[in-house]
Parts: sequence; structure tokens; C-alpha cells
Amino acid sequence: MIIADDYKFHARDPEDRTWTETLFIIFSVPECAISGNIYVLTRPNMGVCHSSIEIHQGMCFHPWQLHHNDSQMHLPCPEDFSNFSLPNGLTFHARNERELEYRYDSLDGVCSLELSYAAVCDPTDTNDPAQVPQAGASKVDGYDGWNNGHLEGKGRVTGTLRLRDKTYAVDCIEGVNKSWGPRNDWGNKGASWVHVELGEGLGAFFVVGIEFAGREVTYGPFKYGYVLVNGERRPLVSAELTAKRSDMLVTSALARFEDDQGQVYEARGTTVAAGPWYNFNPSSAGYQCLMRWESGDRVGHAHIADFFGQYYLSLNMADELYA
Repeated sequence: MIIADDYKFHARDPEDRTWTETLFIIFSVPECAISGNIYVLTRPNMGVCHSSIEIHQGMCFHPWQLHHNDSQMHLPCPEDFSNFSLPNGLTFHARNERELEYRYDSLDGVCSLELSYAAVCDPTDTNDPAQVPQAGASKVDGYDGWNNGHLEGKGRVTGTLRLRDKTYAVDCIEGVNKSWGPRNDWGNKGASWVHVELGEGLGAFFVVGIEFAGREVTYGPFKYGYVLVNGERRPLVSAELTAKRSDMLVTSALARFEDDQGQVYEARGTTVAAGPWYNFNPSSAGYQCLMRWESGDRVGHAHIADFFGQYYLSLNMADELYA
């Protein structure tokens, strides 16, 4: 079970240099094809943190096409991870486990964010078998950050984005997570973080592994997830994802998932905005895709975020040595 104090730093071995705690939120302005995120990774025993704020509009295949990409390393680690400000202009406050506040002002004044997050269901403790039947048997290969202490949340994100000379109202249902524990980032595997929204009263979240068939990306196995039906969170017993892509960016997807009551759901997604995210962690690459999900007459927007270890990509995608 997740409590408010889980947004603070957790008890740890002070000699463990690998102890890591992270924060992540995705947000969007679907009507303007805008997708963005805020990420903070801390190494409290080393006294440092890394923070990234990334925003893109439409299809961006290269990092120089992203519309805002502020990634700063070796910032001083905050004393309190539930209420802090960083020298890159980011401020965060967890009012409780369901209500979060984010403010960001870029150092050059080009971008600012004021975002409030209000959970639409209690955050999920991925190690609690009462919430995740697969707990203990759903390890995400190569990503210790998802296997130690970990919460997943879904909520309404509201506020304002100002980017360059334009201002946008933000009002979306998106995901947050926080992780804590020993974490030796190597980048030897991959996984996908999937949120599906289908209008008022129906949404889902799940994690699946990522494999390669030749140089083609495939998804699976299913790790864990839930569907939210009129406020009732139901654990998933299975989920499948297939996708078409251009380069590494998803352009369309089909999600199929089943809850613990035997109800099967299917949603088709078309990409509205997508971009590569190469600088949130030197060991990994992320490909963040805002989808327009449809199922019957239901329509909504949410993200697929594919995370690959850089090493894993090299093993499976690099050309053969020629000499």
C-alpha cells in the first residue's frame, strides 16, 4: 500500500552508492499534438540528482526536433524528495499520495509549467499482492527501478504550459510513477509502459516486456497492470500489445487486455505525437508516443512509452562488424 511518506526518501544503507529514487510524470495537450514529461533521478547517498524536462509536438524523429529538451546532471540532491526545488527551475510538492504539484521555469525563460496532478484512483504498489496478483512473479527484466519499491499512478493533470511565445491549457488523464531501491543501471533489457484512455469512466495501465525478432520490436510477456472502470480498479490477468512503427517510434497500436472478472477490452491507437528521449539516463533510451485510443464509440488519449537499454539496442540493432 502506498502512503504519503513514499514520496519522501526511504530508509536505506548509507553505503550503497546505487540507491536511487525517481519521479516521473507524463502530460499532454492532445488537441495541439503536444506531449511532454518531467523526470528526476536521485542518488541520495552520493548527494546528486539528474533532472529532465522534455516536450515535443507532432512527430519528432531526432532529438534536435524536440521543442524543449532541458536535461541537467549532477544537480545537488534535495533533502526532502516530497517537497523540493532544483537549480534547473523545477519545483515539486507531494501534498499527499494522491495530490502532486509541479512548477518549472527554464533558466532562459523560454518554457514554464504549472501542473497539478489529482489521482483518479489510489496509487498502485506493484509489490502488494492485494493490488497486483503477479507481485513477486512480475519482474521487469533489466530494470531494477521497476522491481524494488515502485508506485504507479493515474490521474488528471491540469495547469498551464508556456513554450516560446505560446501558452497552452493542460487537461489530461496521464500517468505518474516513483521508484526507490538499489539500482545499477546497465541498460541490458527493455520494457513498455502503457496507458490507455477511452473516455470518461474507462482507462487502463499495464507493463509488458520488450523483445526483438531480428530487428523487429515485439512486446511481451505481460508483467502487471489494471483497468479502471467507473472508479473501480480491477487487476489485469493478461495484456497484449502490437504496434507498427517508423524508425523506433510507434505510429499505430492494438492493445488487448483482460481483467480479473473475465472482461476483455480492445483498443486501437493512432499516434498524435512522438519523440525520442535519449538524455533522462545515460544507460537508456525512451520513445514517448501520445496515442489517440478508440474502442467502439469511445475515444481518449494517453501514452505508450517504450524504454530500451542502450546496450540492449546495440546488441539487437547494430550492423555486423565488417572487418
